[in-house]
Amino acid sequence: MRFVFLLVLTANIVLLAYGQGFFGPPPAESGRDPQFLNQRNHHAVIPGTPQS
Repeated sequence: MRFVFLLVLTANIVLLAYGQGFFGPPPAESGRDPQFLNQRNHHAVIPGTPQS
C-alpha cells in the first residue's frame, strides 16, 4: 500500500513539473509564437509620469 501511494505521488509530481514547463515548453504553449508577443506595440509605450 505504501508503494502504491509513493508511486501515485511521484507520478503527480512529474506531471505537475511537465505541465509547468520544467522539461521544456509547457503543453499549453504549443502552437504559440513567443517572439510575436515580444514584438507588439513597443513604439506605443512611452515611459515617464502619467498625464492627467
